[in-house]
Amino acid sequence: MAEWTRDTPWRQGLLLDADAIGALGLQYLSAPHRIVVMVATHDCDLAQAPDVEPRIEVVVGCFVEEGKKDGNFTHAKNSRKLHIEFTGGASLWAEFEAIGKLHIPKEALTPFSPRSDVRLSPENLATLQFWLASRYRRSAFSDEFERRMTKETNLAEKIAKAVKPHGGLIAGVFFDVDDGEEVRREGPNDPYKLDITILHAAEPDFMAAFDAATNVSTAITKVFNDKLFSPGKVWQQIELRSCEAISESVLAYQEFKRLKRWRLEHISLGSDPQQQVLAE
Repeated sequence: MAEWTRDTPWRQGLLLDADAIGALGLQYLSAPHRIVVMVATHDCDLAQAPDVEPRIEVVVGCFVEEGKKDGNFTHAKNSRKLHIEFTGGASLWAEFEAIGKLHIPKEALTPFSPRSDVRLSPENLATLQFWLASRYRRSAFSDEFERRMTKETNLAEKIAKAVKPHGGLIAGVFFDVDDGEEVRREGPNDPYKLDITILHAAEPDFMAAFDAATNVSTAITKVFNDKLFSPGKVWQQIELRSCEAISESVLAYQEFKRLKRWRLEHISLGSDPQQQVLAE
């Protein structure tokens, strides 16, 4: 059997072919005929000898029809599920879930070569890396803020519905709560101060993405006003101070570090007292 060397053809984001999937006995029970298996291990670790890094992490998923891709799962907006495009002879969309990760011995892949007909673009490879990292680096919001966004107002669902039709053009929805300070709020008359940034793609069609982000911003602003701005012109629960559409090519890195990504499956801090968290 050939030995694993630093010249291995395997790279992060490449796909196993049908022979490798069959030899390893990998399955995707809900859609066995559409199974897709992608390498998640980073290139630097793939280059290491098996006695140093003996195993490879892969993600088992399935191909999805382009019309069935979900915009809320693109651009790593959801840390549990990813919809991502592979290009080559044709455009193929695949779905991966965090629970689909598993490890295989490096030696098991030695006889095989990755698929060469489709691969991730450099931009989508970066998206994959963001998605893999997001499982361990998610924004956290206080229990009280999360409760107000979900149980008290249902605004979390309304934001998801506003983004979904334009999901492929929206890179992310980011929150700045109370100017980044951890403030304990008491009762509906003590509202959180919220600024929302709708970050849109810069390519390939800037204006289409800008229009989509503007539409999302308008929709979100309306639901906040309808739900939380009382007839007495007083904010309840959460005060929406701004909701801006900004291109990913314009947002300053300093500002980006201060913002927290709002994910559909966000996890609260769940502790008391609340602990300081880092922005994504």
